[in-house]
Amino acid sequence: MDSEHKSHGWCWAYQKARSYHISQFQAGYRATRFWLTGDTGNFLSHGGFRKSRIRR
Repeated sequence: MDSEHKSHGWCWAYQKARSYHISQFQAGYRATRFWLTGDTGNFLSHGGFRKSRIRR
């Protein structure tokens, strides 16, 4: 892996998800899913007004 992808681990995904205004629990779940599979799946963000997804 190059240095860019090393920084995209659990902490990066958690912080990114939290920046989308979701709860700590939901961000933790999405970060764990990202860490395991490279994809968070679709989730509601920004107060339920947006559908988001974080992928590698």
